[in-house]
Amino acid sequence: MTAGRVARFGLGVGLFLVSLAEARRSELPEYEERLFRRVNGASDRIRVPVRAVMQAGTFGTVPVVSVLALLAGRKRLAASLAVGGTIAWVGAKLIKPFGGRARPQGVLPDVTIREGIEGDLGWVSGHTAVATTLAFVAAEELPRTARPLLAGIVGTVGFGRMYVGAHLPHDVLGGAGLGMMISALIPPAGGG
Repeated sequence: MTAGRVARFGLGVGLFLVSLAEARRSELPEYEERLFRRVNGASDRIRVPVRAVMQAGTFGTVPVVSVLALLAGRKRLAASLAVGGTIAWVGAKLIKPFGGRARPQGVLPDVTIREGIEGDLGWVSGHTAVATTLAFVAAEELPRTARPLLAGIVGTVGFGRMYVGAHLPHDVLGGAGLGMMISALIPPAGGG
């Protein structure tokens, strides 16, 4: 594992553990509530573009990007994206109970819900975990000029999860940390 991957894994562990500690607190920190309410209270006029990027950053991206990589003859990259995205989604679902934090509407009054949300546990955003994993895996194979776009997609997915009322800020942070850890462990495609 390269030094960069070790550093990414370590930072991911740090973000993940901070998120877990905050999820287990009995009270929501004031700064987290303020940030959530600011994002969740954003205009409904941005709903369509935010949701489009949010969904493309997860469900659409794993199969589409993997197939595109495969069609371009990049079999190992396609496998890395498919495996990484799947592990991130399943992993986030499996570890939610360890945080034990409810979705925002179970923690705060007057949450704006903009999508049907299944399950009552909100800790660790699976959408953010998938988007982060795919962004890091792809960043190793794409030119540096593409990295701001990848970062923007991950940021928009995280924003989108709070905007639709699905997750609190530390839940998004936990998803990003999980994605960083997973992406650091996925073998590099190495041009194949």
